[in-house]
Amino acid sequence: MFSRCFVLIVAMVLPFAASATNGARHLSREELIALAPSPDIRPTFDAGGQYSSGGIGILIYEGVNAMDALGPYQTFSSAGLRPMLISASKDAQGNYKSVITSNSGMQMTAHRTMANTTNLEVLVVPGGAFETAQLATNTEVLNWIKDIDRSTLWTTSVCTGSWVLGAAGLLQGKKATSNWYHADELLAHFGAIPKSRQRYVFDGKIITGAGVTAGIDMALALIKTVFKNDLNNGRDYTQAIMLELQYDPNPPVKGGSPEKTDPVVFDAMQWMYDYFGLADLVKNIPIQ
Repeated sequence: MFSRCFVLIVAMVLPFAASATNGARHLSREELIALAPSPDIRPTFDAGGQYSSGGIGILIYEGVNAMDALGPYQTFSSAGLRPMLISASKDAQGNYKSVITSNSGMQMTAHRTMANTTNLEVLVVPGGAFETAQLATNTEVLNWIKDIDRSTLWTTSVCTGSWVLGAAGLLQGKKATSNWYHADELLAHFGAIPKSRQRYVFDGKIITGAGVTAGIDMALALIKTVFKNDLNNGRDYTQAIMLELQYDPNPPVKGGSPEKTDPVVFDAMQWMYDYFGLADLVKNIPIQ
């Protein structure tokens, strides 16, 4: 269900078909609000309201970047798609953690774990830094990802989550993007065709997002794909979600990508990660 705020916003700003001013046909306000995704990537529930199967699962683990996970989570939630956070981390006793601490210290409560999630329509693997590189060597996690991928409609990553998909062997021969840090080199290590200047990349069922905030763009692109039956190839519905989020970035300074960042600033940032040997660590991750 949409939030009441979203319903009110849509009702105020979206026109009836008869009142379209740009010549394009539109669903009525009521039809647009009631629009269902196609294919339906929402989870299913039993008669008692308990989770049954499928849906959008966002894998979270100790040290994950919170924005990588929560950007898509909020975007999909605003679209009424009911995403779930899935724990990939265990405690010292081997039990899955229900509370995950991100690399910024933010704590997130998982809805499910890898152990009790056997199929999804959409898998999202967010990134981080060193903890993500460690996750990319975790055989249990990689096997679970490969099992889930067999039945997903889309398997996706945000930022350095591409390292995990790459380690699982899912990027070989695929066009992909990732976080800016040594992006082309590290994508090539996993057999991908680097497209690091793109904000997000679709290649078949694999969707990769660039660094951190690109997860919002990637989620919006997927929303546009599954709500294409709004009579405008998903444009109306996607605009509604963007308005719900008031997503219209206007940063105070130019930057945010290697191309727009001052070379001195870029070199300092890359040196910082190089100092800790992150790129070398990733290049030693085997492909399973």
